[in-house]
Amino acid sequence: MREHKILIVDDEDENISYLSTILEDNGFSQVWAAYDGVEGLQKMRELAPDLVVLDVRMPKKSGVAVFNEMKAEAALKDTPVVILTGEAEFLKNLAYLRAQDQGRELDVDQVTDQVLEEFLVDRPQAFVEKPIEPEAFMALVRRVLGLS
Repeated sequence: MREHKILIVDDEDENISYLSTILEDNGFSQVWAAYDGVEGLQKMRELAPDLVVLDVRMPKKSGVAVFNEMKAEAALKDTPVVILTGEAEFLKNLAYLRAQDQGRELDVDQVTDQVLEEFLVDRPQAFVEKPIEPEAFMALVRRVLGLS
């Protein structure tokens, strides 16, 4: 089996440590971390990862901005992305206000991935809400990498 490079972009050490441990315990040895969106984009360009696990709310550049920049950049646009969020309610309220400003109706009871699509230029391979359950996370990673 070929080694897959996975980049975790999250500003919280605990989240990076937790996700790295899950991945490493499941046989992934090439796991890198970036602690904000700017560093995340830089490491994506350097490493050309097979998968990016991207938090939404971060300093310097949000996960939403990082994702949208990736999709605009030829070298990164096809990189699979799993979006993480612990901010589902915040995002739902923000999407509702945005829709209101645009004169549109938006169901605030939508699931998180539908709400996040209000802000993203394309659809990521998956969305995961925190707290993350290890088995479900690994099933998702394997599916996105075509290993299941």
